[in-house]
Amino acid sequence: MSQRRASVSESESQSDSQSHFQSQTRPETTEEYLLEALERLDDSEMRAEHLTHALLHSRTIGAAIGVLMAMEKITEAEAFDRLREASMAQNRKLYVLAQEVVDGGTL
Repeated sequence: MSQRRASVSESESQSDSQSHFQSQTRPETTEEYLLEALERLDDSEMRAEHLTHALLHSRTIGAAIGVLMAMEKITEAEAFDRLREASMAQNRKLYVLAQEVVDGGTL
């Protein structure tokens, strides 16, 4: 029976802490609710924009790696290392160099 009591009291304390947490995070007014909703929407839109840019750049970088692999007969890891090293040496964004490789065929 003591195990049963312990599990019941644990459940009660968890539900108490959950309701306490929920009451702290709930907005008190409609205005607060709307402001929080707008902030979440802005955050979601920003995240979607960043993911879209990352997807576009990753495709360009992948294409550049493929071009370097074919032209120089090197492995994927070697092609990425060359692209990364050139980016650091020239202090230029990796995706910018990748686009130049895709457009021109050389690094």
